[in-house]
Amino acid sequence: MPKVKHLKRSAVTAVVDSKLIKHSKPSSRVLEILRKVRREYQANRDPTYAAWSKKYMRNKFEFFGLKFPKRRALDKQVISSSPILDVEDIYDLVGLLWQQEEREFHYFAIDYAVKFRDVLSCDVATCLRSVECGRQLLITNSWWDSIDLFTPKVIGYFGSKYPKEVIPILDQWIKDDNMWLRRSAILHQLNYNENTDKERLFRYCLLTGHEDEFFIQRAIGWALRNYLRYNRKDVKEFVKKNEAKLSPLSVKEALKHA
Repeated sequence: MPKVKHLKRSAVTAVVDSKLIKHSKPSSRVLEILRKVRREYQANRDPTYAAWSKKYMRNKFEFFGLKFPKRRALDKQVISSSPILDVEDIYDLVGLLWQQEEREFHYFAIDYAVKFRDVLSCDVATCLRSVECGRQLLITNSWWDSIDLFTPKVIGYFGSKYPKEVIPILDQWIKDDNMWLRRSAILHQLNYNENTDKERLFRYCLLTGHEDEFFIQRAIGWALRNYLRYNRKDVKEFVKKNEAKLSPLSVKEALKHA
């Protein structure tokens, strides 16, 4: 059986107040899931596609070379054959997965968090802990793929479930020095559709519209274009009124389907 790397408690979960962490080390349930994932990924690796993926991601991560349909099938197989974890075990599993070198482990962590996001937000206190753990994931091994997969389906979901408690945190993220947290704040409403808080969306866009950062400019355009499907009039008016405050890329992306 392949050895599991980094069996000490995750640096990701360790950032949370130690008094809130139930386990001093990962449980056997957590380690067994990690072993299963590694075993399946190694057995199905594709060196050619791994090399292509690494180049596409600008050599930031190693890859097993698993195409999406294959990886998703393997993930479902592992999850269905594994015990359901409690919230403390989920923190440890996600943290351990995030420590691994290959990017597919990070994708599994995100998919697992999405599947069990109701466990991670079973009450307000747990949800706030999960937001903090999510924050650490977003600023660690950061790139557009993890931010865009995790933010709408997890952080955005938490925000819709407990808006009074979570949205003020995102109001801080939009002003954070970390660019990926700002991108996350802009994108957290992607799945809100007609329930999007347009005033907050527009305010976030204006707070970051001056930035030269490509990933912020694209996020602004994407968020506005997505909301345009539900409120064409207000988005077009906002872009027209504030065109000088937004980058040409943001404007182009926002109005791509106008």
